[in-house]
Amino acid sequence: MNQHSPQYNKQFWNERYDSEEYLYGEKPNGFLVESLEFLKGKKKILCLSEGEGRNSVFLASHGFEVTAVDLSSVARDKALALAKKNGVSIDYQVTDLSDFDFGKERWDAIVSIFGHLPSELRKKIHQSIRTGLKKEGVFLLEGYTPEQLDLGTGGPKNLDMLYVKEDLESDFSGFSILVSEVLNRDIHEGSGHTGESSVIQFIVKKP
Repeated sequence: MNQHSPQYNKQFWNERYDSEEYLYGEKPNGFLVESLEFLKGKKKILCLSEGEGRNSVFLASHGFEVTAVDLSSVARDKALALAKKNGVSIDYQVTDLSDFDFGKERWDAIVSIFGHLPSELRKKIHQSIRTGLKKEGVFLLEGYTPEQLDLGTGGPKNLDMLYVKEDLESDFSGFSILVSEVLNRDIHEGSGHTGESSVIQFIVKKP
């Protein structure tokens, strides 16, 4: 963990999530909803930096067996409440991603929605994703690009934590690229993500 980054700190996120409001709303990420077809036939899905559970609850409601990981215990409590409200169950583990055991060929799909990490740790996690996915497993990501710094509608203010298309494609070389696109889109996800945003949408499949 990079202790110097306030965007990747347990206390920071516990305080951010400590309200009745769901910071990024209760509805799932739009890109995830639109990309559900890429997850057909999958069973076990891992959601990284899952926060208050909007995406894992959505996936569980579509019959997937979902494990969520985040370092905030406050977020976990809200996620479990959201799951109960929606009549589904999720396995939610509170841990630092740098300590999480992805296992080997364990997951049918791994999802990262606005899960921003320091670049050194991000490369390590991407390697763990490569190993942890089963054959033909899918990795799905949406995240902010460096251009987001000029828009200021959400995400970290640290350039090192933003996604560059070429870096992502390099980290997953050898995988089949299903989607890899940088675009601006209007995002309204609670009060945390609001307005025109520069994002990368990325889906790859393990050979």
